[in-house]
Amino acid sequence: MSEKYVWYACYGSNILKERFMHYIKGGKCRFNDAYYNGCKDKSDPLDERPFTIPHKLYFGMSSRKWEDGGVAFLDPEKDDSIMTLGKIYKITCDQFKDIQKQEGDSWYDKILCLGEVDGIPVKTFTHSYVVDERKPFDKYINVIMLGLKETYPEMPNEEIEQYIKRHIMP
Repeated sequence: MSEKYVWYACYGSNILKERFMHYIKGGKCRFNDAYYNGCKDKSDPLDERPFTIPHKLYFGMSSRKWEDGGVAFLDPEKDDSIMTLGKIYKITCDQFKDIQKQEGDSWYDKILCLGEVDGIPVKTFTHSYVVDERKPFDKYINVIMLGLKETYPEMPNEEIEQYIKRHIMP
């Protein structure tokens, strides 16, 4: 079973399930009006859970899908003193590969192995080195904030806002 499935750890806009499902099912996203092809296998994730990632979150590049603002990346170097709030989705290995391609496998060219949950590997992707930081577009940040509220419902709004502010370049 562990060879067929992977826990995909996400930390940007995919933390919001509605947004993430465009990578699985395809279709037009209401948050950025972008169209996504979806995965070949359009099966829903088998499970999802909150998950903290021991890598620094930052925003970089210039995404046309998000009005040329920066998008979320992780510093590829592990840092146990910094925890990025994320979510894991249990999906097939083929879905993971399809999602990486849709995200842009030249931008997200490094797969990080983050351990195991229930005997199944936890993986995510980021850029192979830290790129120049770029402020994200407000709509992108709002999607992440909705995803944090969905994933961490006990977290007060003020704490979510402070978390976001700490990761956006001054």
